[in-house]
Amino acid sequence: MTQQVLATTVPPQRWRVPLSAGEFRRPSRNFIVTSVTLITVFLTVALRSLMPLFVVPPVVAVLEFRRSRQRRWAEHDAQREAITALCTALRAELEAGLQPRTAFTSAVWSRPELADLAEEACRPGELVDLPKLLTAHAARPGRRALRALAACWYAADRHGIALADAVSGIEEGLRAEGARLRATEVELAGIRATILLLSALPAFGFALGLALGANPLDILLHNTIGELSLLVGVGLDLVGLMWTDRLVAGLRPEGGNARSGRLAA
Repeated sequence: MTQQVLATTVPPQRWRVPLSAGEFRRPSRNFIVTSVTLITVFLTVALRSLMPLFVVPPVVAVLEFRRSRQRRWAEHDAQREAITALCTALRAELEAGLQPRTAFTSAVWSRPELADLAEEACRPGELVDLPKLLTAHAARPGRRALRALAACWYAADRHGIALADAVSGIEEGLRAEGARLRATEVELAGIRATILLLSALPAFGFALGLALGANPLDILLHNTIGELSLLVGVGLDLVGLMWTDRLVAGLRPEGGNARSGRLAA
């Protein structure tokens, strides 16, 4: 049975996770909507065509959705790596002979991404139910392995199993999952490059038309067939990008319910 110790240890100095350079420059949604509206109105007036009203907003919406999804994936991966590092540090502290609660306190403060978990686990003068706390935090994207850690902690408390060995198994599973994701990203790099190249082909055709002395802009904006071609072409491009993202999302651990419960089992 692991010893229940009152969490009176003064935690290290609290820090705030620094934002990345991209997050510092991230505009607000209101700014994006206002900018897109102004640009669309300007293009509509300057080109004397209603086509920008049907083309610009969908393109910006899809690009913003893809950027938001990429940001969520990056945050998910950062949390998963933080949990992996937590398991590594916790296993090392346990093998060094520290009590489980003291080892967890030391390990969790080693990762700034887990500052919220560390603060709740180290409330002065209060005995925190760590399995319950870990289970609650496992609902956050990228932290589902905490549910497995909570189950191991509960089993160690009630049945006296070696917590270090259990944590080591969770760590190995997380590292294997990370390696699989990295291998998948490498395999998908060629497909993504092909999709982006195909998406850029209409621009190449437009430039070729200008080089040959034609006026493709006038045809696309002031001719019924040209307008239909523009709408269909832009629509197919956007559908292709979304379809590619959907395929990639299906290969990620958070992309399916079957995968999401694997470590929790």
